Amino acid sequence: MKFQIRIPRFVTSTVSSATTEQKPVLDGSDVTIPNRWALPADTVALVGRPAVWSIVEIETPKIPLGFATIPSLHHKFEQDFGGHLFVIVISTDGRTANVIEAGPVNPDGSGALVPFCYPEDDFVTEHVIDFDPLIIDPPHGFTREFFADLVRRTHRAYDGNQRYLAIEIPFFRIGRDSNSYAVGVLAACGVDARSLPELRTTLRSEWTGYPGMEDPVHRANFGAYLGAPTSLGPGAAEVAYHDESGDIRFAVVGGDPFGSATLPDGTKIGLDRFGRKLFSPDDARAHGIPATHTEPPEQIAKRVRFPEIPEPAGARITLVVDGKSVPLVPGATFEGRVETRNDALNIATLKTRDGSTVVLPLAELGVELRDPKRVDTLLRVGNDVRLGLRRDRHPRLVSRGRRSLNERMGVRRFHAPQPFDIARATAATVLGLGIVAGLGASVYARFSRR
Repeated sequence: MKFQIRIPRFVTSTVSSATTEQKPVLDGSDVTIPNRWALPADTVALVGRPAVWSIVEIETPKIPLGFATIPSLHHKFEQDFGGHLFVIVISTDGRTANVIEAGPVNPDGSGALVPFCYPEDDFVTEHVIDFDPLIIDPPHGFTREFFADLVRRTHRAYDGNQRYLAIEIPFFRIGRDSNSYAVGVLAACGVDARSLPELRTTLRSEWTGYPGMEDPVHRANFGAYLGAPTSLGPGAAEVAYHDESGDIRFAVVGGDPFGSATLPDGTKIGLDRFGRKLFSPDDARAHGIPATHTEPPEQIAKRVRFPEIPEPAGARITLVVDGKSVPLVPGATFEGRVETRNDALNIATLKTRDGSTVVLPLAELGVELRDPKRVDTLLRVGNDVRLGLRRDRHPRLVSRGRRSLNERMGVRRFHAPQPFDIARATAATVLGLGIVAGLGASVYARFSRR
């Protein structure tokens, strides 16, 4: 009896598939496919499909037995190891969709994370999907048309200065994948992370899920930066995000969930369930916001498109120090007390010992520091902290004052140790063993002479 085993695709992935069907897109052009989902015009949606999978097919031959025949048996085993997320933006006429996704610049999966063209139309046709498109509603205050155009422009503005790393445990290593890119694009367009779905129900089961969702690409990689906030009264404030030219990208007003705020021109507005309302540049200027304009920080003004050696941790994030937008750079240290916090805007204000006022972006610091929950806990009003960045861009957030002991005794997220720390620990261990061996030999020699 002869059994036939065919393995047409074993550990197939979007990285190792036929190179003729996929390629990096480095010229700023759009990737367009038909609107296979029949979604309405100007819809923005998140789509998921397998990124790495294996298929094993076992087929037995037909076995003739006189006048009867035992038919062949065919079994197919498929396992999905990780999911790939991308964003689609439906055209104004509803016929086509712009595909916004990223992948590695090199065929072996190394190098930069760059805009990419995968054969998504073929995958949709073959029904290789994890879930049907999840529509991303425009943030409160945006029109569908403005939001769709903002997503397209954000994708085109990406600089490729971010190392690619395939499927990984969240925050275990510094590096980002296609899922980081998809979520990073939406975050740079004002989408609140709390509004994104958790993707628990999928048509196909992914062993590792979509880990890059927790580690989005920084908005600075898209040429966007945080401006200086202005108070709008008790519990409310406004802040603008700017493009690399310094123009207003959009403005956000933040306050209490389902609350209200009064704009500088006297207009009273309602806020959504997250306590936010967003404004396009034209709407912002019509209402006199933002009250303060900041020039592009250094990492935005001097950014290089698609460098040969991308940064492992991507672009530097932006702080606002005494009303000026600046990058968080190695050697910079800010120590003081958290004076204010606005969860709707996702920012906190630190008053340093030398009298400076530092605006901290909580979400991006949570990613940069590789521990969002700890950042959320420490950067609360009244806490004393010290924030810094090492030469290797490994950041540090240290609790100071009366709460520091409890914080240090608490449980923290596990991270892989830094290479320098590994080398130092190894050297110390070897040195310690050498000292112990030397002392042991000395004691043995002394007692053996007696």
